[in-house]
Amino acid sequence: MPEWNDVGIILSAKKYGEKGLIVNILTKSYGRHIGWVHNYKTKNTLSTVQAGNLVKVFWKSRLIEQMGYFKIELISSISGKIFDEKLKLQALISLCSLLENFLPERQNYTQIFEATKAFTNLLVINEQTENNQWIKGYVKWEIGLLSAIGFSLDLKKCAVTGQTNNLYYVSPKTGKAVSREGAGKFAPKLFKLPMFLGGTEIIGLSLNEEIILGLNITTYFFKNKLLLSINDNNIINLPNPRDRLENMIKKL
Repeated sequence: MPEWNDVGIILSAKKYGEKGLIVNILTKSYGRHIGWVHNYKTKNTLSTVQAGNLVKVFWKSRLIEQMGYFKIELISSISGKIFDEKLKLQALISLCSLLENFLPERQNYTQIFEATKAFTNLLVINEQTENNQWIKGYVKWEIGLLSAIGFSLDLKKCAVTGQTNNLYYVSPKTGKAVSREGAGKFAPKLFKLPMFLGGTEIIGLSLNEEIILGLNITTYFFKNKLLLSINDNNIINLPNPRDRLENMIKKL
């Protein structure tokens, strides 16, 4: 019987039947994996399978292609540590929903696992996340996710001049940075590149405005590159938790 042990991050847990849960986990070595958990109606199990929690996971199945069964042990309750911080909790839920919707099952994404683990750790380190600076890390995480699934953004040098400084824009067509000089007459059609993603400082821009510029970029590429490529019906809606996070940030 196929089986393995690994560490993972809980993405979701949904009730199935009277005594079971179907749990979706991003594991370090086996990618996004779905399994069955028996007898979920215990306080320990329900608290363990909260979205974002870091866990030890054992999977076993009669056949490799079957869903199989999970045994799960809590390592760190990320959601419990930020339960009273609504914006951080929404970011965590958004992150999990993007992984659940966009990562194919059972493909190794170790780099994304490590980046996700690093970001969840950032959420619980209060002294390093004051004044919502941690949201910059969330935007960078989204860019990393896009890269991992085949839509890399090149924000290191200008696509027109090749220069590595004075970068000011991002092309919606190519996902490449463009300098102010290189943009020319096309500047109104380009996204502004915030400083925390490698752009030139924009005088007078607040932290939240800078973050929204970053989210504008990732939202566009999620919708117009990724979702259109996988959806024949041209439905380009992001998961609801991601939309709620963006709306919360815009209202800050």
